[in-house]
Amino acid sequence: MITIGLVGCGTIGSRLAEEIQTRFRGAARLIGIYDHRPEAAAVLSRRFRPSLLILPPEKLISRCQLLIEAASIQAVRQLLPLVIRRRRSVLIMSTGALLQHPELLRRAIALSIPVYCPSGAVCGLDGIKAGSLGTLRSVTLTTRKPPRALGLSNLRSPRLLFQGPASKAVSAFPQNINVAATLALAGVGPKRTRVRLFADPTIRENIHEVEVVGSFGRLTTRTENRPSKENPKTSELAVLSAVATLKQILQPMKVGT
Repeated sequence: MITIGLVGCGTIGSRLAEEIQTRFRGAARLIGIYDHRPEAAAVLSRRFRPSLLILPPEKLISRCQLLIEAASIQAVRQLLPLVIRRRRSVLIMSTGALLQHPELLRRAIALSIPVYCPSGAVCGLDGIKAGSLGTLRSVTLTTRKPPRALGLSNLRSPRLLFQGPASKAVSAFPQNINVAATLALAGVGPKRTRVRLFADPTIRENIHEVEVVGSFGRLTTRTENRPSKENPKTSELAVLSAVATLKQILQPMKVGT
């Protein structure tokens, strides 16, 4: 049985806590949680019987075998050095942090520390990972979001907010473009992964279109994400992707690349 610590008690963290306590009971044990908002951690803790322990990050990491981050880019920057020091496995949702702080990822890899990054709200990573073993000539992500998801209002027609490499997209929109970071990590890197971000008042879903060209041929995907019921800012597929990654870690059979 693997022991798990969870940082982040929002939509994704709460769902993962429920899955660990139900679907993955017998394969994993949630030994504690943490959130920088004490009230959020308290609410999640009280949902279970017995209630979950609320522990500071240092103690949480020292007690667990796998740490799950479902909080923020800032949290990854603070947690990953502690994870590396203790040589724990880590599942990271805020993948943009790995582009902003590549030195931390390099240290983890050098020490053979397992780092898991769910595919999130986008499809096609299996093909990109396989294709990258040959030659990838281009990877392009076009993301369209309703204006309210980007903090905009009174927009009557689609507006291009960003166009450029994933490395700059993550810095410009750290709360909205983790998908770009994940694609970059799976494929040609942050400088060669091209990103376009639109605010589009004609849509209700977050839409991600990926186009990849390489020696294998051409791959195109379009994902129209419905928001989760708990939080309209979070795509339901991103939540399910986190659960699926945890399932892949815990279960012996692996399907897909």
